[in-house]
Amino acid sequence: MNKQNLINDYIALGDCLKQIPDNIIDLAQQHNQWFSPAYSRMSGENWGKALNRSDIEYWLKDAVMTEDKEAVGIIMAGNIPFVGLHDLLSVLATGRKALVKLSSTDEILMKYAIESLIKINTEYANYIEISERLNDAAKIIATGSNNSARYFDYYFRNKATLIRKNRTSMAVLTGKETKEELECLADDIYQYYGLGCRNVTHILMPRTMDLHLLYTSLDKYMDHVNHHKFYNNYIYHKSILLMNLTKHYDNGFMIFQEKDALNAPLGTLNYHYYDNADEVKKYIDDNREQIQCVASNDLSITEAIPLGTTQAPLLWQYADNINTLEFLNQSVASH
Repeated sequence: MNKQNLINDYIALGDCLKQIPDNIIDLAQQHNQWFSPAYSRMSGENWGKALNRSDIEYWLKDAVMTEDKEAVGIIMAGNIPFVGLHDLLSVLATGRKALVKLSSTDEILMKYAIESLIKINTEYANYIEISERLNDAAKIIATGSNNSARYFDYYFRNKATLIRKNRTSMAVLTGKETKEELECLADDIYQYYGLGCRNVTHILMPRTMDLHLLYTSLDKYMDHVNHHKFYNNYIYHKSILLMNLTKHYDNGFMIFQEKDALNAPLGTLNYHYYDNADEVKKYIDDNREQIQCVASNDLSITEAIPLGTTQAPLLWQYADNINTLEFLNQSVASH
């Protein structure tokens, strides 16, 4: 396996992900009702765009391929389609064998990606193994909840680990956003029904901004209320707030609450106002360990990515800002 062949194979995989067969899409939805056909296809198309030659070459420019066949265990999440694919491609990019523990909620699409890669180049059959037990792995990459992270820390305490916990994302508005920019924010909030760590659950806005300006920009996702799982979450939280006489706003398919908390339950969105840039910086600094990304068109926020781009990260925009390739290429003895 050499880097140039790997790049060509990843480009070919991207082409496969752009055109997932209908039967795979339908089966994925039957297996997990959150995986609607539109979102499964969108995820595949985003991966197809990401796996282009120039971006792959830039991402892998410093990747070091080993010949030691060291096995790396990957415990995948399954909250959104193909969420574990980046870890798999990272492991393969360093020449290591991937022992993959699939999420029960994303078996269909991930198996399609793995089988597609093996069809492109049968050599990957020697480098990918779907397994429930990861005892033979020298390193572990695990993604899950804060509770599962404690279990992973203990169970894999004698191995080198990269363990990701719960994170969520936020947006910062200036009050000068156009209708089109606010519609991009709607993408950040609602795509994948809000189940991803890159979905915005909290908005910071200037005190002079009218909250109702957001309502019309979010209407493009009004049909989410027809998804019974999303609707059940929305109705559940709405009922609690009504019973407790808690102040909130309701646009018919999402609950808005003015509160400082970064995380908001599914079907709800938190927001609060700021008076100056220092308050924005402090909020980001105080919550940095729980923030996956910050969406904003405010160029003064150095870590911000443009509104509407949270669900299409570049290959080198790593989850939790931890460089997976660097972790893989660290010697086991150093952990």
